Parts: sequence; structure tokens; C-alpha cells
Amino acid sequence: MKFGLQINPYFPGPTGNPWDSVAEVTKVVDDGPYDSLWVYDHFLYEGGYPGHPHPEPVMECFTILGAMAAITRRVRLGQLVLGIPYRNPAATAKMAVTLDLISKGRTILGVGAGWHRREYEAYGWGTFESPGVRMRRLEEAIKVMLALWSERPASFEGEFYRLDNVQENPMPLQKPHPPIMVGGSGEKVTLRLVAQYAQFCNVSGDAEAVGRLFGILREHCDRLGRPYGEVTKSAYTSIIMGRDEADLATKQERLAEFIPKRGSLIGTPQQIVDQIGEYARVGCEYLVFRMPDWTDVETVQLFAERVIPALGDA
Repeated sequence: MKFGLQINPYFPGPTGNPWDSVAEVTKVVDDGPYDSLWVYDHFLYEGGYPGHPHPEPVMECFTILGAMAAITRRVRLGQLVLGIPYRNPAATAKMAVTLDLISKGRTILGVGAGWHRREYEAYGWGTFESPGVRMRRLEEAIKVMLALWSERPASFEGEFYRLDNVQENPMPLQKPHPPIMVGGSGEKVTLRLVAQYAQFCNVSGDAEAVGRLFGILREHCDRLGRPYGEVTKSAYTSIIMGRDEADLATKQERLAEFIPKRGSLIGTPQQIVDQIGEYARVGCEYLVFRMPDWTDVETVQLFAERVIPALGDA
């Protein structure tokens, strides 16, 4: 199993500049056994959301990933996940290629339909669309990006977007394009989009639920003639880990507001190993997780030293 850390949420830190904490942890992760680093794609958190109880600073994802790419040499970088309604997909493709070039081919493009109505409407992007419309928009956006990376010139005419004879230049370093992750656990549409277009899925839930979702993904792959093994089976969760029981109890009390009521893994290093092992047993190949105390470098290193080696071949 491989592991990716999502930096989430951002905190002002001792300097008041949230980038300073991101830069420090980014370098630590790049020096360790983590496979990837991820950031969310949001613009506004005013508090009151699961895992985001208080107003917090929010940095734009492509900009911060470009900075992270410039100070790293090894770790892969991704968005978990881009809200497709926030950007024109042709512009998104250009931004993704730019990030791929800066990182020298270390990017994963995470995409989703978006969910945060408040930030979308607060920034004046219009009325937030229904789930069905957003899913159609997501699929069309993927088609636009794939056309730019596979057709020369690229033309497209759809319900939401169009391309007019575009000679995309430059092209991404990764061939044929950066791996695409479609995030979400929707059984009828989201997992069908994974089977049809993506190289990664990213689902959530306990191990039993995740295993069932992987089974549905396999059914979509079989129906579309896509080899199931071509898709990296990834899951997302939150982790609270203490060095020992006493440290864990202190963290649970201190971070209680940041821990989602469902879907979190909580324990000492060995307990976390055992819990993640349940995911490995249902076919999970990749785990992306957030730690509310990610700014504590010692915790990030403890996971690298005690958990990743125990599961690397699971």
C-alpha cells in the first residue's frame, strides 16, 4: 500500500503565514516514504463544517502546489479534489500541465463535481447547480481535458464547454497525460466515470463500505471493457495518532472539534496499522489521509517510521 498526506486544514501558525507551516511539512514528507502530498480545492471556510469548526485561512490549490513542487524533488502532488465548476476545464488543463512541468512529472490530477454551495455563491460564480447537472459538467470537463492532451488540434462542442481548433502547447511531461483521480463514492455515476476515464478512484467509508465500492467499480469496469487492474484503488480518511495511549487521549481531547464523527482512524501506531490493514484486505492499494495535527512534524514522521513500513507490502 502507498500513502498520501493531505494538508488540511490550513492554520496561521506562529508566523501568521500558513505557507510557512506547509513548506516545513512538505520538505519533511518529501524526505520520507510518503508517495504523495495533497491539498484541498476550496476558497472559503467560515467554520461550522465537520473537520473545519472555526474560520480558517484558505489558499488556492494550484498556486500552493506550484510552490510545493518547486521545493520538492520526489513526492507526487495532487488536488483532493478540484471542484470542476470553479474553473473552465481548458484553463484547468493548462494549469495542470504547468504544474506537471514545474514538478518534472510528479502530479496527479484530482477532479470532482464540487459540493461547497456557500463558497461558490459567496464568490459570485452563480447559482450552485444540482448534483445531476454538476456530474454532467464533470464528465464533459474530463472530455475537454483529454481532448487537449490527445488531439492536435482539439475541437469540442458540448452542453457546457467548447474548444475551437486548439493546438495545446506545451504538452504534459507524463504520457499520455497526468494520472486522473475522480474523487467520490457515488455508485452510479462517479465510479462509472472512474472506470471510463480515470487512473485513480478515491472513495471513503469504513473498510467494509470501501470494499463494496471497489466491487461496484469492478462491475463498471467489466461493463465498459476496462481492465480493473488499470485503476488504482484509493480511499480517504482522517487519522488521529498518538505515540502511546496517554498521548492519544490528550490529542483526542485537544482535537475533538476537528475529528469527523464517522470515518476516522484513531489509535497508537500499532492500532493504526491494524485499522489500515482492514482496508488492505478489501483491496485498497492507496490511502490518502488528513491529520488535523499535520503541523506537528513529529507526528508526520512517526507515521512514516511506524506505520508505512508495516504496510508497504500489504
